[in-house]
Order: sequence, then structure tokens, then C-alpha cells
Amino acid sequence: METLEQIRSELHNFNLGDYFRKLKYIDDNIDISKNKSIRVAILRSYTAEMIEPMLKLRLILAGYNPEFFWGDFNQYAQEILDDSSALYKFKPDLILLMTRVEEFIPYFVWDFEIKTDTEWINEVQDAAKHMINLVNTLNDRIPAQVIVQNMSMSSVPYWGIYDAQRSNSQANLLNGFNNQLSEAFEENTKTYIWDFNNFVMRKGSDTISDPKLWYISKNPFKQSAHLEIATDLSRYILSVLGKVIKCIVLDLDNTLWGGIIGEDGMEGIALGHDYPGNCYMDFQRELLKLYHRGIILAINSKNNESDAFEVIDNHPYMILRRKHFAACQINWGDKANNLRVLAEEINIGVDSMVMIDDNPGECDLIRQLCPECTVVQFPEKPYLVLDCISKLPCIENIRLTDEDKKKGEIYQAQVKRKKLETSASDLGDFFKALEMKAEIKAADKFSIPRISQLTQKTNQFNMTTKRYSEIDIMKFVTSSDSYVFSVSSQDRFGDNGIIGIFILKFDGDICLIDSFLLSCRVIGRTIEQSIAAFISEFAREKGATTLVGEFIPTAKNQPAKDVYKNLNFIDTGDAKFTLDLQQQQIEYSPYIEHEITY
Repeated sequence: METLEQIRSELHNFNLGDYFRKLKYIDDNIDISKNKSIRVAILRSYTAEMIEPMLKLRLILAGYNPEFFWGDFNQYAQEILDDSSALYKFKPDLILLMTRVEEFIPYFVWDFEIKTDTEWINEVQDAAKHMINLVNTLNDRIPAQVIVQNMSMSSVPYWGIYDAQRSNSQANLLNGFNNQLSEAFEENTKTYIWDFNNFVMRKGSDTISDPKLWYISKNPFKQSAHLEIATDLSRYILSVLGKVIKCIVLDLDNTLWGGIIGEDGMEGIALGHDYPGNCYMDFQRELLKLYHRGIILAINSKNNESDAFEVIDNHPYMILRRKHFAACQINWGDKANNLRVLAEEINIGVDSMVMIDDNPGECDLIRQLCPECTVVQFPEKPYLVLDCISKLPCIENIRLTDEDKKKGEIYQAQVKRKKLETSASDLGDFFKALEMKAEIKAADKFSIPRISQLTQKTNQFNMTTKRYSEIDIMKFVTSSDSYVFSVSSQDRFGDNGIIGIFILKFDGDICLIDSFLLSCRVIGRTIEQSIAAFISEFAREKGATTLVGEFIPTAKNQPAKDVYKNLNFIDTGDAKFTLDLQQQQIEYSPYIEHEITY
């Protein structure tokens, strides 16, 4: 019987028919009732129902059990403004607002001559304000994430080729509209932009448009284009939901460069400014972009380590150097085992990895022995390498934090810490040598995206594994009986950024630790002791006499199971642990310098 993991590994090759067949197969054979429920509302100015099966399958494969609501054709404004509409009765978790300029400002497209340049500037600005008002109404009335389609010109400009000679061209005016949306929602924790304008530029308006379908059914796009639209939209949806992979694992020969280093030598491999070496250089450039966007890179290669590092360290056209890789397994062992070793070394799950390899046999082996890992086979034709990048799942991060941008450096520092740990005579000496500092700080608009991200991603040291969106975190922050804190750390090797969070809820004289989690990078360094010491102080200050912690076991959070026990909490036998704040005291870690702001 085919599994969801197997279906996921084939997804990038699916056509429209495949989506329908796989959905029927899942409906007949796989129980997804335990998947997380998600309600998706789609409000639109054009016919787009064909994207539903693609979005539905992708959400199922991401661990969701989706239900869809379609607003009436071109009735999005009424549905948003009427607080008793079917939209609000549906109570969506996610809303897609899909409109085109042809329907949103129709006279802009068809009657452009009726207004002066100045009038059009004002008109387009007013139209943008109207869109912003609609979205703000959604934000005020419903706790849902909203993805808004921006605008694109899909037809020849009204003035033809003359339009490009004018500063107030239709294209420039629409760019102004899109910029207004971006400015309005840049710091909005509920709303994100689907860059439809960029999508149309990449795919080509003539390529995706279907005049016949438009005139017959108000569907502006070809059947094949709906697959492209759903694929592009999924990147945004999954990122909004916090589904981002942590690590791309790379083969070397015929992947990072052309040829086999052990046979062709440094001078014989394809890597440089001529074809096909330029393809591999561009592949590395794209990987470097992902590195700077917070995706960890690692190597899993059958090779002689000395040969491999000779290229990585010294080849003049290598874009990626040793410093860009968080971990390497370069040996003649099987790659499935190497993958598990890498996961353990980096301290992440194999399900957080994507493996890229040119060898179909190796790809098949990893799929069989590590089915939780997504495997992508590198294309045989080097000029298709960028297409390989575009098909990587869950590599987009719609809310990029400072920690994401520094993640590569953070993991390199982690390697240095491990070396220090192995050289230290005992654990206390190791902790002292680290020169650790920690800052506990009340959540603010700068830390909320990272706090939400950690709740979505952290599995190992996570007491309750509750997943919270930015909207959820904002509710806690603004509530009178709950508090949210972030924890940052640094040591002699560098700044780790925000590595932990905790959420406290007060009910009379009881303080409940709703969430308590730490990044795997700092597990076992006594930071949890200092956090618990602060929590007990803060709870006591707020009038609590009892502190209650929860531990809800999962397949991955065993590293956290004894934390409350080790801090002398009493196990009450119902997944809860209590501490008498009047009788018991938790001491701060002696190895950490603390700074507290709230």
C-alpha cells in the first residue's frame, strides 16, 4: 500500500489527473482524521475552483485535514463587509483573497482614457486603500491568516507600446498599488502578500491565459496554469502555516559539480563559467541564497574526504565553502545511515531534511530506509538544475527573522562548541568555558514572528508541543491573564539569537506553564534551570502560590521528559507537575549570566 511519504516524494512530477487519483486513493485507503484540521476560505473575483484538489493534496501531505469554503463569484467585498455572511459562519483558519485588476478596477483596464494621470494616481491609491480596508476588516473580525493576491497587468497596456514611455504608465501605477499593500501589511502578523505579479512575469501572461475559458466561464487561466498557480500558492500557504524544512543535504559528484572528483581530478570536474560548469555554479548560488534565508546545508557523499575538501576549500569556482555546511558525512558508507548520523549531529529530525542526489539508486535507497526524508533526484541535464531548486518543498520562509539570516553561522559555532565539549575535563568546566549569557524578555512585535516560528518547529525540548500562529501569540500578549517571554542566548562562540520561549497563564493563585520550549542547540546547558527560576519568581510576584507545568509526551520530545522532575516539581500523575511557590525555590544556573527585561 502506498504511503503519504511515497506520494509526497512523487509530487513534483504530478499532472492534474494525478492529483485527483491520489486524493481518491487517500480517501479510500488512508485515514487522515488525526491530521490537524484546517479550514480554508477562498474569496475571489474570478473562477478558480480547479486549484482546490491541488491545494487539498498538498495540505494533506503536510499533515493537515483541510476543508474548503468558496465565496460566491466576485462577491468578496460583500462577504467581508457583512458580518453575518457565510464566510464568518465557516470560521476559517486561512483566507485566500484572489482578485485581478480586471475585476477590481475594471475601468482602469478598459477605459483608461477617461482620467488624467493625476486622477489615475489618486484613483489607484484609493483602490489600494479599499483593498487594505477589506483586509483590515477581516483582521478585526476573525482570527485567521490572510493571503492577499497583488495585481498584475495580463493584457496589452491601453496605450500600447507608448505606455512604456510614460512615468505614469499602467504598469507603474499597478506597482504603486502593490507597494501600498506591502507597506500596509509589512508588520501585520495576520496578513501576507501572494506576489501574483511576479508569478505572471515568470510564467508569462500569454502562456497561462485562456480567452475561451474566460468568455465561457469567467475562468481566465488554462487548465495547465491552475497546476502552476496551486503550486505557487502552496509555497505561501505552507510557509504561513510554519511548514519550512530545516536542512538541505547534498551529494557532491554530479550534484555540486559535474563529474567525479576521484576520477576526473580538480581540473577535470565541470565547475566554471562555461557549459556545463556554469550550471553547477548557478546551482550553488541558489543554495547560497537559501543558506542566507535560514536553510541549513549539509553534505552526504560517497567520496574520499580529502578529495572532496580539496575542491570545497580550493577550487576557484566553488561558491559554497566549508563554512557553509553545518555537517558533513563524506565516506563510503550507505547514505541512509549517513543521513541519520547527520540528523543526530545537527540535532534535527530526518523529516526536517531534503536530500538531493543524482544517483537514482541512492535516491531509492534513502526513500526506502528513511521514508520521512524528502528525496529529490538531481536532473540528468545540467541546464535543468534551477528547476530542481524551484521544486524543493517547503524552502520558503514568508516571515524571515534575524535568527534565520544567521542560522548558518549559528550552526558553525555549534561545531566549535562540540569541539570544546570533547576537550573539557568535566561538564562544569565546559559550561564555564562557554561563558554563557541569557536574556529573558517579554514578547514584542520584533520577537513575535520568531516565537511563533519556534512553536511550529521545535520538537525535542518542547513540553507540550502546542503550535501557535503569530495571531495566537498576539492574543496571549494582549490578554490580561497570560504572558509570553522569549529567551536569547550567546556565548564565547557567538550569538544564538532567540532560542527559547515560554507562555504563562494565570488563574487565581495558580500559574500554568502553557508552553516551554528550547532550541535543540542549547539543550542540556542549564538554561532551562534559569528559565524555571525566573518563571517561579515572576509567578510569585504576580500572586501565584502554585506553579503547574505540563509534559505531553510525543515521539520526539523525550529530551524534555525529566525537566520538571529534576527541578523538584511533584508529579501529580495527570501529565502535570506542581511546585509549591511558598515552600520551594528554584535557583538560577551558576554558569549563566542573566539579563531580564519585562
